[in-house]
Amino acid sequence: MNLGIIWHSVHLGLLQPQIARDLTWGSILTLSIVFLLVRSGWSQRLSDPVVTLPHALISIALCFMAYLQVGEHRASVLILVAEAIVMCMFRLRPTQMVVLGMSSVGMLLMCVIALTWADPVRYPASTGLMHFVIGGSTLLILSLVAKWVTDIRVRIGLQSRELSQALNTLQHMATQDSLTGLLNRRVMVDLVETELKLVERHGHPMTVALVDLDHFKSINDRFGHQAGDAVLTGFANLAQTQLRQVDKVARWGGEEFLIMLPQVKASEAFTALERLRLSMGSQTFSGHPGVNATFSVGLAQARQGETLEHLIERADQALYQAKRQGRNRSHVADDEVEAELAVGLAPLTGGHA
Repeated sequence: MNLGIIWHSVHLGLLQPQIARDLTWGSILTLSIVFLLVRSGWSQRLSDPVVTLPHALISIALCFMAYLQVGEHRASVLILVAEAIVMCMFRLRPTQMVVLGMSSVGMLLMCVIALTWADPVRYPASTGLMHFVIGGSTLLILSLVAKWVTDIRVRIGLQSRELSQALNTLQHMATQDSLTGLLNRRVMVDLVETELKLVERHGHPMTVALVDLDHFKSINDRFGHQAGDAVLTGFANLAQTQLRQVDKVARWGGEEFLIMLPQVKASEAFTALERLRLSMGSQTFSGHPGVNATFSVGLAQARQGETLEHLIERADQALYQAKRQGRNRSHVADDEVEAELAVGLAPLTGGHA
């Protein structure tokens, strides 16, 4: 658009063709260099990848070169300078806007001095002073307004980032255990219930494992709560490392954990949990060399139409069997456990008048 104004000025006889050609090539060269720096990716190493400030300074310098040449119509060139300042307020930082505004006023002052010195008849000092006072104050005020807008933009951007971080923190707190980084109980309940619906719909196997750290209270009593926390986080890290990515691990409460293994039968889950249990026995805990920890686990494979409460209860009964057999072992829910569970549920299903 500016090049169109320049060549229209040539058509009206307001600008010499050679000057128009110089301004045209200067504009094209500036745009081409900036375009290549940005599109090649070289400018990505800079704090401002679109090199707004140097681009704007060169563009404004070209405008003032035109200001020196267009005679009595030079005041209109200041509109192009103002246009550049307005466009930059959406990219530059507040201090950069001040630099841009002051540089524009400085360029105007140098142009006024040069014109007054070179042609005092057609451009007397009074005219130069008037141009500088009106044009300079206008550009300065415009740059200050642009700085104010930029301040608001920067603050909004900062508040937006802080809000995003706060939302991420809240989401983390709502879905994960703060100590171990595992899923919390509420999220795990939703995941298991969703998987149970898939089991009922498609018949895919799914196993849950209820894990309890052995003698965890004695670890806290002998070595302190920091050692207990190290054991909890150590198990969490080990489980996430050894289990599949689709397997979900949650802190169920205290020293208990619930593991969901989708599309896995109980026998396959037993092998995976045994491997995890053996690894836990040889695990060391940084800063607590005398601490050893093991766990017991009860496994139960989901059945068609089974509720979450029933499935967890079967896994808990299997865990009880593992503890009764000496701890540090895995136990799968079997017919005997099912019979015990049926007896336990009898009062709920039997009719009472």
